[in-house]
Amino acid sequence: MATVNINLLKEPELKNPVLVCGLPGSGFVGKLALEHLTNELNAELFALIYSYNFPPQVLIRPDGTVDIIKNELYYWNSKDTSNDLILYTGDSQPVTPGADYEVADRVLEMAEKLGAKKVFTLAAYITGGFVKEPKVYGTATDLPIIDDLKNHSVIIMKDGSITGMNGLLVGLAKVRGMQGVSLLGETSGYIVDANASKAVLNVFTKMMNLKIDMTSLTERAKSTEAIVKTLDNLRRGQEAAPETRPGKDRNLGYIS
Repeated sequence: MATVNINLLKEPELKNPVLVCGLPGSGFVGKLALEHLTNELNAELFALIYSYNFPPQVLIRPDGTVDIIKNELYYWNSKDTSNDLILYTGDSQPVTPGADYEVADRVLEMAEKLGAKKVFTLAAYITGGFVKEPKVYGTATDLPIIDDLKNHSVIIMKDGSITGMNGLLVGLAKVRGMQGVSLLGETSGYIVDANASKAVLNVFTKMMNLKIDMTSLTERAKSTEAIVKTLDNLRRGQEAAPETRPGKDRNLGYIS
Protein backbone atom coordinates (compact mmCIF):
# COMPACT_ATOMS: atom_id res chain seq x y z
CA MET A 1 0.00 0.00 0.00
CA ALA A 2 1.36 3.42 -0.98
CA THR A 3 2.10 5.69 1.97
CA VAL A 4 1.90 8.85 -0.16
CA ASN A 5 -1.13 9.55 -2.34
CA ILE A 6 -1.45 12.50 -4.70
CA ASN A 7 -5.00 13.37 -5.68
CA LEU A 8 -4.62 15.21 -8.99
CA LEU A 9 -7.60 17.55 -9.40
CA LYS A 10 -6.44 18.82 -12.79
CA GLU A 11 -3.24 18.83 -14.82
CA PRO A 12 -2.20 22.41 -15.53
CA GLU A 13 -0.39 23.57 -18.66
CA LEU A 14 2.66 25.52 -17.53
CA LYS A 15 5.43 27.58 -19.11
CA ASN A 16 8.94 27.08 -17.65
CA PRO A 17 7.49 26.53 -14.17
CA VAL A 18 9.45 27.04 -10.96
CA LEU A 19 8.52 25.04 -7.86
CA VAL A 20 8.24 27.20 -4.71
CA CYS A 21 7.89 25.48 -1.33
CA GLY A 22 6.88 26.85 2.04
CA LEU A 23 5.84 24.39 4.73
CA PRO A 24 5.12 24.80 8.46
CA GLY A 25 8.30 25.09 10.52
CA SER A 26 9.97 27.42 13.00
CA GLY A 27 8.25 30.80 13.02
CA PHE A 28 5.97 29.59 10.20
CA VAL A 29 8.24 31.70 7.99
CA GLY A 30 7.86 29.67 4.80
CA LYS A 31 4.22 28.80 5.42
CA LEU A 32 3.16 32.45 5.80
CA ALA A 33 5.20 33.48 2.76
CA LEU A 34 3.57 30.80 0.59
CA GLU A 35 0.09 31.60 1.86
CA HIS A 36 0.58 35.24 0.98
CA LEU A 37 2.01 34.43 -2.43
CA THR A 38 -0.81 31.99 -3.20
CA ASN A 39 -3.50 34.47 -2.14
CA GLU A 40 -2.06 37.48 -3.95
CA LEU A 41 -1.55 35.55 -7.19
CA ASN A 42 -4.98 33.90 -6.96
CA ALA A 43 -3.18 30.62 -7.58
CA GLU A 44 -5.38 27.61 -8.33
CA LEU A 45 -5.33 24.36 -6.37
CA PHE A 46 -4.54 21.37 -8.60
CA ALA A 47 -3.39 18.55 -6.30
CA LEU A 48 -3.84 17.28 -2.74
CA ILE A 49 -1.17 15.17 -1.06
CA TYR A 50 -2.08 12.66 1.65
CA SER A 51 0.33 10.49 3.62
CA TYR A 52 0.18 7.97 6.44
CA ASN A 53 3.29 9.75 7.73
CA PHE A 54 1.63 13.09 8.36
CA PRO A 55 0.69 13.67 12.04
CA PRO A 56 -2.21 11.37 13.06
CA GLN A 57 -4.85 14.01 13.66
CA VAL A 58 -7.56 16.07 12.00
CA LEU A 59 -7.84 19.84 11.94
CA ILE A 60 -10.99 21.72 12.89
CA ARG A 61 -11.90 24.23 10.19
CA PRO A 62 -13.60 27.62 10.84
CA ASP A 63 -16.97 26.21 9.75
CA GLY A 64 -16.81 23.52 12.43
CA THR A 65 -15.96 20.61 10.12
CA VAL A 66 -12.88 18.40 10.31
CA ASP A 67 -10.26 17.77 7.66
CA ILE A 68 -7.38 15.31 7.55
CA ILE A 69 -3.89 16.80 7.50
CA LYS A 70 -2.64 17.17 3.92
CA ASN A 71 -0.29 19.09 1.64
CA GLU A 72 -1.38 21.12 -1.38
CA LEU A 73 -0.05 22.07 -4.81
CA TYR A 74 -1.22 25.24 -6.56
CA TYR A 75 -0.30 26.72 -9.92
CA TRP A 76 -0.12 30.21 -11.38
CA ASN A 77 0.16 31.19 -15.04
CA SER A 78 2.26 34.31 -15.51
CA LYS A 79 1.42 36.96 -18.09
CA ASP A 80 4.41 39.23 -17.43
CA THR A 81 7.34 36.96 -16.55
CA SER A 82 9.02 34.00 -18.25
CA ASN A 83 8.13 31.55 -15.48
CA ASP A 84 4.87 30.09 -14.26
CA LEU A 85 4.83 28.91 -10.64
CA ILE A 86 4.02 25.67 -8.82
CA LEU A 87 3.32 26.51 -5.17
CA TYR A 88 3.72 23.81 -2.54
CA THR A 89 2.49 24.20 1.03
CA GLY A 90 0.37 22.30 3.54
CA ASP A 91 -0.77 21.65 7.08
CA SER A 92 2.37 19.83 8.23
CA GLN A 93 5.64 18.23 7.29
CA PRO A 94 5.96 14.43 7.58
CA VAL A 95 6.83 13.06 11.01
CA THR A 96 9.66 10.65 10.06
CA PRO A 97 12.91 11.10 8.06
CA GLY A 98 11.94 8.33 5.66
CA ALA A 99 8.62 10.02 4.97
CA ASP A 100 10.40 13.33 4.34
CA TYR A 101 12.34 11.63 1.55
CA GLU A 102 9.29 9.92 0.11
CA VAL A 103 7.04 12.99 0.06
CA ALA A 104 9.81 15.25 -1.25
CA ASP A 105 10.60 12.78 -4.01
CA ARG A 106 6.95 12.55 -5.09
CA VAL A 107 6.56 16.34 -5.14
CA LEU A 108 9.70 16.77 -7.23
CA GLU A 109 8.57 14.01 -9.55
CA MET A 110 5.27 15.82 -10.09
CA ALA A 111 7.05 19.15 -10.64
CA GLU A 112 9.42 17.59 -13.19
CA LYS A 113 6.50 16.11 -15.13
CA LEU A 114 5.06 19.61 -15.35
CA GLY A 115 8.36 20.94 -16.70
CA ALA A 116 10.01 22.43 -13.60
CA LYS A 117 13.80 22.65 -13.58
CA LYS A 118 14.25 24.91 -10.55
CA VAL A 119 13.11 24.74 -6.92
CA PHE A 120 12.93 27.40 -4.21
CA THR A 121 12.34 26.60 -0.56
CA LEU A 122 11.41 29.40 1.86
CA ALA A 123 12.15 28.74 5.51
CA ALA A 124 13.57 30.04 8.79
CA TYR A 125 17.09 30.81 9.96
CA ILE A 126 16.83 30.49 13.75
CA THR A 127 19.01 32.77 15.86
CA GLY A 128 17.16 32.73 19.19
CA GLY A 129 17.06 36.53 19.24
CA PHE A 130 14.54 39.16 18.17
CA VAL A 131 15.41 41.63 15.38
CA LYS A 132 13.48 44.48 13.78
CA GLU A 133 14.86 43.96 10.27
CA PRO A 134 15.49 40.26 9.61
CA LYS A 135 18.37 39.30 7.36
CA VAL A 136 17.92 36.67 4.68
CA TYR A 137 20.35 33.77 4.48
CA GLY A 138 20.67 31.43 1.55
CA THR A 139 22.28 28.50 -0.17
CA ALA A 140 21.91 26.88 -3.59
CA THR A 141 22.92 23.93 -5.73
CA ASP A 142 25.04 25.94 -8.20
CA LEU A 143 27.69 28.66 -7.90
CA PRO A 144 26.05 31.01 -10.47
CA ILE A 145 22.93 31.05 -8.26
CA ILE A 146 25.13 31.82 -5.24
CA ASP A 147 26.41 34.88 -7.12
CA ASP A 148 22.83 35.92 -7.86
CA LEU A 149 21.94 35.58 -4.17
CA LYS A 150 24.83 37.88 -3.27
CA ASN A 151 23.50 40.45 -5.73
CA HIS A 152 20.25 40.44 -3.74
CA SER A 153 22.07 41.01 -0.41
CA VAL A 154 21.47 37.44 0.76
CA ILE A 155 24.00 36.21 3.33
CA ILE A 156 25.53 33.02 1.97
CA MET A 157 25.62 30.12 4.41
CA LYS A 158 29.06 28.55 4.64
CA ASP A 159 28.34 25.73 7.09
CA GLY A 160 25.58 24.05 9.09
CA SER A 161 22.58 22.20 7.68
CA ILE A 162 18.91 22.70 6.73
CA THR A 163 16.71 20.03 8.25
CA GLY A 164 13.39 18.61 7.12
CA MET A 165 11.62 19.13 3.82
CA ASN A 166 12.99 22.64 3.31
CA GLY A 167 16.51 21.29 2.99
CA LEU A 168 15.68 17.93 1.47
CA LEU A 169 13.75 19.34 -1.48
CA VAL A 170 16.81 21.34 -2.55
CA GLY A 171 19.17 18.41 -1.98
CA LEU A 172 17.01 15.94 -3.92
CA ALA A 173 16.52 18.53 -6.67
CA LYS A 174 20.28 18.53 -7.19
CA VAL A 175 20.32 14.73 -7.38
CA ARG A 176 17.67 14.96 -10.11
CA GLY A 177 19.67 17.50 -12.09
CA MET A 178 17.40 20.38 -11.09
CA GLN A 179 18.54 23.70 -9.65
CA GLY A 180 17.69 24.41 -6.03
CA VAL A 181 17.66 27.55 -3.89
CA SER A 182 16.88 27.94 -0.19
CA LEU A 183 16.03 31.34 1.26
CA LEU A 184 15.87 31.56 5.05
CA GLY A 185 14.52 34.49 7.05
CA GLU A 186 16.21 35.41 10.31
CA THR A 187 13.89 34.65 13.23
CA SER A 188 13.98 33.93 16.94
CA GLY A 189 12.10 30.66 16.49
CA TYR A 190 9.84 31.53 19.43
CA ILE A 191 6.89 33.22 17.69
CA VAL A 192 5.04 33.18 14.37
CA ASP A 193 7.24 35.64 12.49
CA ALA A 194 5.54 37.44 9.61
CA ASN A 195 8.43 39.92 9.55
CA ALA A 196 10.85 37.16 8.54
CA SER A 197 8.31 35.88 5.99
CA LYS A 198 8.14 39.32 4.41
CA ALA A 199 11.95 39.57 4.22
CA VAL A 200 12.20 36.20 2.46
CA LEU A 201 9.35 36.98 0.08
CA ASN A 202 10.89 40.33 -0.83
CA VAL A 203 14.06 38.59 -1.99
CA PHE A 204 12.19 35.84 -3.82
CA THR A 205 9.94 38.25 -5.75
CA LYS A 206 12.93 40.35 -6.82
CA MET A 207 14.79 37.27 -8.03
CA MET A 208 11.71 36.20 -10.02
CA ASN A 209 10.78 39.72 -11.24
CA LEU A 210 7.38 39.42 -9.58
CA LYS A 211 5.26 42.30 -8.34
CA ILE A 212 3.26 41.32 -5.26
CA ASP A 213 1.14 43.50 -2.99
CA MET A 214 2.69 43.12 0.46
CA THR A 215 0.03 45.10 2.35
CA SER A 216 -1.59 42.25 4.28
CA LEU A 217 1.75 40.64 5.11
CA THR A 218 3.07 44.02 6.27
CA GLU A 219 0.10 44.27 8.66
CA ARG A 220 0.89 40.82 10.05
CA ALA A 221 4.53 41.86 10.37
CA LYS A 222 3.42 44.81 12.52
CA SER A 223 1.74 42.32 14.85
CA THR A 224 5.01 40.41 15.06
CA GLU A 225 6.86 43.63 15.90
CA ALA A 226 4.30 44.44 18.63
CA ILE A 227 4.80 41.01 20.22
CA VAL A 228 8.58 41.39 20.07
CA LYS A 229 8.35 44.86 21.67
CA THR A 230 6.15 43.51 24.47
CA LEU A 231 8.54 40.63 25.16
CA ASP A 232 11.51 42.99 25.09
CA ASN A 233 9.82 45.34 27.58
CA LEU A 234 9.09 42.40 29.89
CA ARG A 235 12.70 41.28 29.68
CA ARG A 236 13.99 44.77 30.46
CA GLY A 237 11.56 45.06 33.36
CA GLN A 238 12.82 41.83 34.84
CA GLU A 239 16.43 42.95 34.47
CA ALA A 240 15.69 46.32 36.09
CA ALA A 241 13.71 44.93 39.03
CA PRO A 242 15.72 44.80 42.31
CA GLU A 243 16.55 41.33 43.46
CA THR A 244 14.86 40.45 46.74
CA ARG A 245 16.07 37.86 49.17
CA PRO A 246 14.33 36.62 52.31
CA GLY A 247 15.90 37.67 55.64
CA LYS A 248 17.63 35.23 57.94
CA ASP A 249 14.45 34.82 59.98
CA ARG A 250 12.31 34.05 56.92
CA ASN A 251 11.42 30.54 55.93
CA LEU A 252 12.77 30.02 52.38
CA GLY A 253 10.11 29.21 49.83
CA TYR A 254 7.24 31.00 51.60
CA ILE A 255 5.92 34.54 51.39
CA SER A 256 4.07 35.91 54.40
